[in-house]
Amino acid sequence: MHQLSKKVAVIGLTYGLSACASIVGGTHQHLTVETRSANQDIVGADCTLSNERDTQHVTTPGTVTIHRGSAPLEVRCVKDGASIGGQSFYSTIRPMVWGNILFGGLIGLVVDFSNDAAHHYPNALTVLTTYSGQQTSTTYVPSVAAPGAVSAPGLMGSSQPDGLASLDNRISPATFNAAQNVAARQQCDRAIHVVMADGQRALFESTCPASTTLQIECKAAECVPVHTAT
Repeated sequence: MHQLSKKVAVIGLTYGLSACASIVGGTHQHLTVETRSANQDIVGADCTLSNERDTQHVTTPGTVTIHRGSAPLEVRCVKDGASIGGQSFYSTIRPMVWGNILFGGLIGLVVDFSNDAAHHYPNALTVLTTYSGQQTSTTYVPSVAAPGAVSAPGLMGSSQPDGLASLDNRISPATFNAAQNVAARQQCDRAIHVVMADGQRALFESTCPASTTLQIECKAAECVPVHTAT
């Protein structure tokens, strides 16, 4: 009887450690996806989301469940038979993961990273597009830029000063996503515009509630809100 109790305890402990990922939300994540063109919502775009572990499809606006991953989540959207836009969304390490050291020790931490439960994408994805109601064709740059490189997160060969950041090839995907996250935290429009871009430094603007304007200053992937003005 004593030996049986020990076996049950060992099995329970092993299961508990392997399930540590559930403490931080599991290996899959629910996302909302929307497509926009300028300040207009685009309805009915067919988007493909893919990372190193999973590929899923959703019609915008919509929700989808994707396996978490350490690699960027690539989103490519099509409407009326033509590609209209695409973006890369980078994952971050979830702060709650480090709490697994208290509950599951190093084994729990290893489990979270090995099955990618430790990683988290933005819950709401907004893909900025060039859709205007007419069929157009677009060419995409590689989704992941080399370290330190400045490349477009969207369309190749487009450089639009004071235009949408997603269409400006001076802005790297990492900088763009970091600036978008700042705008979202300030409850401002994620359709950010370029004010200035010089190497790894960039200044963006976003429209906020009550017609205020948020300026976002970035150096590479480090972005901070500067000030708001009416």
